[in-house]
Amino acid sequence: MLTACKDDAYKCACLAVECPRVFNYSVALKEECWMKECFISKRALDQSTLLQVTVGYIVILLIGLLGNILAISVLRKHPLMKTHSSIYIMNLAMADLITLCVGLPFELIMNWSQYPWPFPDLFCNLKALIAETTNYVSIITILLFSIERYIAVCHPFVFVKIKPLRQNVHKVLCAAWLVSALCASPFGFYHRADYILKDWPGTKNNKPVLSSKMCMVAVLFDRSSKLMYKFIFHLSALLFFVVPLSIIFVLHILIAFHVRSSRKGVNRSDHVDEGNFRLTFILVSIVIALFICHVPFQIQRLSFFYFENEQVVSTLNQYLFFISGFLFYLAPIVNPILYNVVSARFRKASKDILLSIFYSSKRPGESIVMRRRSSVNYIIAGRGDIHHCNDEPLCGPLL
Repeated sequence: MLTACKDDAYKCACLAVECPRVFNYSVALKEECWMKECFISKRALDQSTLLQVTVGYIVILLIGLLGNILAISVLRKHPLMKTHSSIYIMNLAMADLITLCVGLPFELIMNWSQYPWPFPDLFCNLKALIAETTNYVSIITILLFSIERYIAVCHPFVFVKIKPLRQNVHKVLCAAWLVSALCASPFGFYHRADYILKDWPGTKNNKPVLSSKMCMVAVLFDRSSKLMYKFIFHLSALLFFVVPLSIIFVLHILIAFHVRSSRKGVNRSDHVDEGNFRLTFILVSIVIALFICHVPFQIQRLSFFYFENEQVVSTLNQYLFFISGFLFYLAPIVNPILYNVVSARFRKASKDILLSIFYSSKRPGESIVMRRRSSVNYIIAGRGDIHHCNDEPLCGPLL
């Protein structure tokens, strides 16, 4: 800090005058002179904590990449996993993979250097758009899967009637991506790179401080639009978090009641109950993980609109931002782990795919018997018996 302003009671005002005078030959040094003392810290946390957060993020990124790439490979290549349910799971894995690849590297960079934004402005818009889109896709995929499971278990005759729709599940999921992108577009537009300081401190020279450029929600640059941003954020939380998770919760309660009551009525083969239970358990586990990982994220986003005190907002944001960010990126690595923990079939298929990578002479699924005759599937059940299955989602363990 400049000696002339060291003991000044109005240090920042003093530096705003002295920094341009002393460093009139360099814009970068002039801005650094003032911002180092009077602007927010360039690093989001202290060195020790930041190193721990960075290590945690890198571990999440590596596990998430390996887990989701393996999941997609298994679901696409292994004959045992070519089931209707796998299409939903693979769509979920793709959304998780994109979330990690696009969001986490930017998060790491911004933790170490919050400003200035080093990339093209468009990257800031795309980062927000893609992150929001993949978030919506995950929610919609789980919702559609849960609705299908509910119809399959509780209304089997209706399930048969909607077979044409199920056969076009790829188109349905493509539509989900399109709808998600359209609904996320406001975030891509209003989340942008801009200058926090529009003028040099203490002046109205209309020359922004170049080093103050940050990638943030535009409400920080334009306070007059706060009500509009508040509406958008709350609508997003309602339509793509509260409502879908509430519907999913109710559907699984109804499925549980139906399965419990059906056991007292018509007898069905054990492997059908086992398959329904296993798939339902995976879905419920994914929903619980999604809820736990996304609640802090939603609270952090909405809390900004309910606290006027800037010190409170800054303190709350500092801690809640990293907790919510950590949990948000933890969600994509939970799903592949759940598949392996719950599903013996998925573990077997994963082992075959991994062996095929290390031993190229061994074909994936070589040790697995699977025959397909027109619409009739013969699937090896967990006990080693072969069962006849005319409508896949209604019988046999699906994962």
